Formats: sequence, structure tokens, C-alpha cells
Amino acid sequence: MPRKLLPLFFLLLNSNVLAFEFPIQVTEYIDDVKIDAYINQKDIAEDTQWMAFETPPPLSIQQALAAVQDFIRADNRFSDATLISIELKRIPHHESYWHYVVKARTKLDNEYLPHFFVVLMDGKVISAIKEPDSIK
Repeated sequence: MPRKLLPLFFLLLNSNVLAFEFPIQVTEYIDDVKIDAYINQKDIAEDTQWMAFETPPPLSIQQALAAVQDFIRADNRFSDATLISIELKRIPHHESYWHYVVKARTKLDNEYLPHFFVVLMDGKVISAIKEPDSIK
């Protein structure tokens, strides 16, 4: 009898492995720099929707910047970070989901290093990366 249940056990085990969802790649441009952020589908599903022109954004610019400050406060590399720009953008292929793209910079040995963040409307901050072929 247990031998008959063995295939069922493996099927159940494999279904949990196959349930893994790959993050959604969001490519944005900010100040002529191409960046990528990887957002979990779960985070988008749990995010606050916003209908532009109907209501104010659920997360203000001030709240988005405070979320980024909280995010970077724990990392000493960002202790002298300064804000360069912030933009409000729609998440591609998700009509009523929006996010902020934040560009900051730090100084290291007379060189400025850019840092990019995506802030979802629920305040979740996701670190983004600059694509290597981007214009400086």
C-alpha cells in the first residue's frame, strides 16, 4: 500500500517546487540611465492600486523618500546619500499599479556613485541596478 502512495508524495513535493514565481523585471529610465528592478508578483498583488486623476497617490513623494531613507539608514555605505531625482511611473503591464523611481548618490574617493530604488505605493522599497551599457 505505501508503494502506491509514493508517486502521489512526489507529485505533491514537485508541485511546491513548481509554485515558485519568478520576479517581474521592471526596466526604467531615469536621467538617461537604464535601470532594472525585480519585483515579486506577490508584492505587486499586495500593492495599493491607484487610478491617476481620480485620487491623490496613496503614497506621497515625502512618504516615498522617507521609505528610502529608512531603507538605506541601516547601511553605512549610504550615510552621505543625497537625492538626485524622483519620478512617478506606472508598472509596465499593470494598469493601476504605480511606483516611484528614486535616484540618489554617494561620494567615495572623489567619485560619485549612483544608487537607484523603486518604491511601491505601499511603501515597499526595492533596490534597483544600473544596466552596464547605460549612459553615465
